[in-house]
Formats: sequence, C-alpha cells, structure tokens
Amino acid sequence: MTTPLGAQVDPRVRSVSTSDREVAHALIRKNYRITRLEGEGPDPFTYSRAVSGETRFALCRFEYRRGRLLTESEPVGFLVAGGVMAGRLSLSTRGHEIRVAPGTPIAFPSHDAKTMESIDLVLGQVLLDRAAVEHELAAMRLSAPGGLRSLATEAVSPAMGRYWSELVTHVHEHVIRNDAAMASPLVRGSAFRSLVAAYLEAFETNVVVLGGDGQAPLPSTVRRAREFIEQHAHDDIGVVEIAEAARVTPRALQLAFRRHLDSTPMAELRRARLRGAHGDLVMADPTLGHTVAGIALSWGFAHPGRFAAQYTAEFGRSPRDTLEA
Repeated sequence: MTTPLGAQVDPRVRSVSTSDREVAHALIRKNYRITRLEGEGPDPFTYSRAVSGETRFALCRFEYRRGRLLTESEPVGFLVAGGVMAGRLSLSTRGHEIRVAPGTPIAFPSHDAKTMESIDLVLGQVLLDRAAVEHELAAMRLSAPGGLRSLATEAVSPAMGRYWSELVTHVHEHVIRNDAAMASPLVRGSAFRSLVAAYLEAFETNVVVLGGDGQAPLPSTVRRAREFIEQHAHDDIGVVEIAEAARVTPRALQLAFRRHLDSTPMAELRRARLRGAHGDLVMADPTLGHTVAGIALSWGFAHPGRFAAQYTAEFGRSPRDTLEA
C-alpha cells in the first residue's frame, strides 16, 4: 500500500538543521528508507532539510555541507524529481550510474533501490504523492499498467527539462511562498495538476494514453488535441483553436474524435472543465466563501442549473454535495 506523502513528510513548512554529524545521520535515516549510510568530512559541518507544500506535493531543500555522504536506500511512497543546486552527486541503480550536473533535472528511481554519493551537496527536490498522482491519471484518461513508475533518470529532452525546472521555480516563488495562494484550494489544486502534467511530459514513465474504449492507443492528432484541451480548459478556446493545436482542420478533427473517441472536441472540452470544477469542489471550503456558482463560473459554466445537471450526470452526485462533503 502506498504511504501518503503527509505520513512521511509534514506538508507545511518544516525545517531542521544541525552541525552535529551523528544527529544529521539519525535525521537522514528517519526521513528516508536508508539501508546504508556513510558520512565524513571536516568541521565545521552543517546539515539542513526544509520541506514546504501540501499533502499532494511538496518542495524539499536538502543540504549536506562540508562532507561526503554515501547512502543506499529503498524506494519511498512518493515520486521524486529534483536537481543539484551546489556540490557533486552521483546516482546508481542496477548497474546504471550517472553524475548529475548542477542545474540538470532528474527523476529519482521510483521502484528500484539506489545508491547516492555526494560531496558538499545542496539538492532541490519535488515530492509528489504517488497515490494522488495515480488518481489524477484517471481524470487525464491515462493509464500506468502495474502502477506508475519512472523509467529513466534524465529528462526526455533539454527543452522539457527546462520546462520542468521553470515550472518548479514558478510553483515555489508564486504558490508555496505566497500565503494567499497556499490558502486557496483552487490554486493548490491547479499547481498540483501542473506539476503532474509536467512530470509526465518531462520524464519517461510507463504511462500510456488510452482511447475511448480504455485500451487502444490514440493517434497523435487526437492526443495533441486532448493535451491542448487539458492544458487550456480554463481558457476561452473552441474547435478552431483545438484543431490548430492538433495541426489539422476543424473538420478533420471532428472526424478523428468521432472515430477514435465516439465524441466531439467540444464534448471533451466540457468534460475537461467538469473535471477541473470537480477537483476544485473537492478541495473547496464553504466556510471560506467558496460556492458552486463561483467555481462553475471560473470553469466557463455561466448557467448554474445546466452546470449542476451536467456535473451530476458525469459524477453521480450534485456539485453541492461534493462541496459540502
């Protein structure tokens, strides 16, 4: 069973620091599934670890200054991607070893034991709760046979690596460090979904895109269209914009959706907006003034009654029931 992120890492800002190497090693063993640990170096020595975020996603800054650290560890209950901010780091799993250059994003092994050796390390990490990510896959009509796992350490391309890094910087600067943003379930939900999408695009995983029957892979035209819909469901888009993103004519797009999904682009857009509204309703708090009408309007549903009917048909319960649950 997957252990929730919150059970291993307190999701609100928590930090610890010490200049005692033995205390540092005890803390590292407590926070990670360590099977072997060796550390040495001159004094003065410093260790610190700071985590901030929420139960589905968190950012961690790990520092082991003025020293060499060698660890062997088992997989943990969350997905981890990060990068070296200072110092040196090498990582190996099952005969595969890489030296991580500063500023280069990597995905840490999700299912394999790993060995890490570092010198004077400052490491930034993004922690994504595995269960929450796998739940999000269903909303994105993706599948990860046998459970979601990372398949490679490096980003799929330098461009996608930069995209991941820039998104993480944005989430850190404009969401996590912004008290008002972190107080909003809608903003936190949007940040989480953005991190999930970026992780799946930037790093190789076993995720596959499913067709309308839940099994057949989709052609690139339909896949590009659906990716555009998911990314821009909050925007004022229609068939023309979706077709441009898919690199086909609106007529060809309509035919492709009908053939492979037994649906239409606008129906898919409406479902994407309903899923977005559903996620916001789940995270909303009526005591903070969140309302069904306000959330519906933010996702482009101007008619509350029509939204309620479509939502109930899609999720089997009324939006008010979801808000008040």
